[in-house]
Amino acid sequence: MCSSDLLVERPAGRRDRLQLSGLRGRDVRGAGLMIGVELDFPCGHLVAEGMKEGMLFNVTHGSVIRLLPPLVMSEDEGRVVVERLAPLVRAHLAQPQPRAAAGR
Repeated sequence: MCSSDLLVERPAGRRDRLQLSGLRGRDVRGAGLMIGVELDFPCGHLVAEGMKEGMLFNVTHGSVIRLLPPLVMSEDEGRVVVERLAPLVRAHLAQPQPRAAAGR
């Protein structure tokens, strides 16, 4: 068995992608190990919040959280990412959202 066989047998992050899809968002998608969580609100400020929690990710297009986990990440480590990311999004959703001005 070679290392590429292991990649085929165990696609990384599939279960965690499903858990992330429970967040208020438009889409969870990925290519290889890259995971994009498209939310329905601007979320650039979550990068700094994530860093406080020991997470490193970026936001593209203003509302897509892009995760680039390492190839050697275990399922347990993937669960930790979900356990830390989901509360950040939920905390944002719990805050009062500004209303659009009438007549604009």
